[in-house]
Amino acid sequence: MYRMIVAISLVLVLTGLAGSAGSVSIIRYQGSPAIAKFIEVANVAYGKAYLTSNVLTKSKGGEECVFNGGCDIGGVANELKPGISEKGGKAVLIGKDGVVVIIHKDNPVETLSLEQLRAVYSGKVKNWKELGGFDEPIQPLATAPFSATHELFKRIVMENSDLNAKVMEPDPTILLYVARSRGAIGLTSFFLLDKPQGVKAVKPDGKEASVSNAAYPLLRPLYLITKEPPREDVKQFIDWAVSEEGQSYLKCCFHGIK
Repeated sequence: MYRMIVAISLVLVLTGLAGSAGSVSIIRYQGSPAIAKFIEVANVAYGKAYLTSNVLTKSKGGEECVFNGGCDIGGVANELKPGISEKGGKAVLIGKDGVVVIIHKDNPVETLSLEQLRAVYSGKVKNWKELGGFDEPIQPLATAPFSATHELFKRIVMENSDLNAKVMEPDPTILLYVARSRGAIGLTSFFLLDKPQGVKAVKPDGKEASVSNAAYPLLRPLYLITKEPPREDVKQFIDWAVSEEGQSYLKCCFHGIK
């Protein structure tokens, strides 16, 4: 039934595009689940192409797919690895996303320093009462090591030390787990907190995550990557993504560049 609904929705979108433009352009996106949120919004707002989305390979796949023919646009929510331009690629910054640290809604803790977060995720601090919370064992959760969320937290908070945490995939399962577990603490992307059910975000170093707080310490860049020269429809979409109109839609969930 789910596949049938998806298929019908795709037909309706493509029919609408064909009716308005005379032909259908399909652009394949692969990579970061965070950027896929913008792709989802763009499918409604852009109106000149239909964008398919594959997030299974995350940002790592977003850096590779344009070179192996797996996508037309790759998405990377992290600092870029060197060598993209040397391989004939181009990266365009479209915005920034916040990695948030979430805890159970009833946990009295409101803010944790980066040093305290490092102590939690290294296993040095094991009970919430050591941090001003209730007497409950801490259950650290993290996304997969190859995810951009994990890599950013490891680099900024852990100072490149490994995380001592239970790995959970996909990212939304961390929200579900934390909502059910008073002692849990997890990492996820800010855009997933649009409907926080049973969780709240801790303020790292007292800084609140929002689409307008540039001082938030756990921000990461959002890049769209293409192989040069891109198809004209791909170029037009990326131009739209960084335009005033495109940025107005991106800012629903992320920091814009304009």
